[in-house]
Amino acid sequence: MCGYGKRRNEYMERRDFLRLMGYGAALGMLPTLVSAQEKIAKRPNILFVFSDMQRAYSMGCYGDKNARTPNLDKFAKEGIRMDSAISNTPVCCPFRACLMSGQYAHNHGMISNGTDFYPKVKCIAETFRDAGYETGYAGKWHLEFPKKAADRRFGFPAEGTEYGKYTHEREPVPDTELAMKFIREKSKAEKPWMFFVSWIMPHTPYKASAGFAEHFSKIEIPPNVPEGAAREHAEKALPEYYGMIEGIDVQFGRLMQELEKAGAAEDTIVVFTSDHGDMIGSHGYKVKRWPHEESARIPFLIRYPRSLPAGRTIEDPFGAPDIYPTLAGLAGVEVPKGLDGMDYSQLLIGKSDKPPRDYVYMEMHYAYVPWPGWRAIRTRDMMYARTVDKPWLLFDLKKDPWEMKNLVDDPAQQELVRKMDDRLQSIMKETGDSWELKATSGDLENWVPGGSKQDSQNLGHSYPGEIKSKEPAGKKKKKGDNGE
Repeated sequence: MCGYGKRRNEYMERRDFLRLMGYGAALGMLPTLVSAQEKIAKRPNILFVFSDMQRAYSMGCYGDKNARTPNLDKFAKEGIRMDSAISNTPVCCPFRACLMSGQYAHNHGMISNGTDFYPKVKCIAETFRDAGYETGYAGKWHLEFPKKAADRRFGFPAEGTEYGKYTHEREPVPDTELAMKFIREKSKAEKPWMFFVSWIMPHTPYKASAGFAEHFSKIEIPPNVPEGAAREHAEKALPEYYGMIEGIDVQFGRLMQELEKAGAAEDTIVVFTSDHGDMIGSHGYKVKRWPHEESARIPFLIRYPRSLPAGRTIEDPFGAPDIYPTLAGLAGVEVPKGLDGMDYSQLLIGKSDKPPRDYVYMEMHYAYVPWPGWRAIRTRDMMYARTVDKPWLLFDLKKDPWEMKNLVDDPAQQELVRKMDDRLQSIMKETGDSWELKATSGDLENWVPGGSKQDSQNLGHSYPGEIKSKEPAGKKKKKGDNGE
């Protein structure tokens, strides 16, 4: 072989050797590169925390000077506060069904407590589970399901498993500590996770954990609580109510500390909200199932350091069915077709300054106002409600945040009443709701006019369909009355 050929072969052998070495080095680095890419591409965890029967005006960050909520107030400054979050059907079961399905009550079937939940879509935990998430749940469940349902927990772990706890105690500590254990364990893994914590407080009975109610011996009663039985009810209930909320604020602080310890705070979308509010004497009414702010307006705080600006307040209305698609939008998870809720993620991130819609539709098919109940719409500025017979309520919330002046019968506002009524009835038709819709299961029989449920909440103030009792409930107590 000539010298050139020998040198050429030696060059090619050396070049091939170096190439192979380069490939080997690259291959050796591949796990590191893939691991880094996976870490960057990993979807955010989701910690969803909700209380029960907590109105928006019950926390310092919502302007309530009575409240002692330092952890939640700090959290609000770190994320976004939704100022007009609304429980579309403000009672326990329907809210949960709206949350899980992203649908209105008349579409998922759970129009009141005890009615069957028939979601027509894949529910939130099913969607996230199928996208690779570990799921878990601790606390109050309160969702009925058909006895033949294949998945009784709709994507959350089966009951009886470690992270499938669907019972609750009055004290929030056990559910908090199960959530903390889940966070510690699952944050070490590569898979993203979703965990729901559902506390029963501050639901009735009004009884705070030891040591909290005494902080509220001097409180300011809201101006829309009338004198008489309603005020007496508020004076008795509010110290315990605020005490329960201070108690869950402490537990929320523990959850945030656990996220920090686990190194997961930056990678976790955290939500705090509630299923509905509590009248506590406002307008002379008790508990929930009303379109008024104290019943329907709920806290909604959300933090995700990687995407959401801190310290922002959004006034656009936001409903329970919107939670599912919005969380999916923030996490980059595709949702099924057929949801009634809208994806607000672009508004939250700041890429859009317009909400996907400018109202929340509310429906309560029966309760104190008997079947077929009331329907309402809540915009930034207005709340309008009607019964099957006629317009019922209209409030300008900017001028009248305590809803002290009903504009329905104001001669100067009749054009506005007509416009709001036309819009409400158009939305009813568009969403498939109807005054004819009636429950075939659940607690309908408990809400007949003059019945025990309706009568037990009477504080002496009238409402459509009321059959008046001889004395208000503030002066008596029905057996088994638990604020339902």
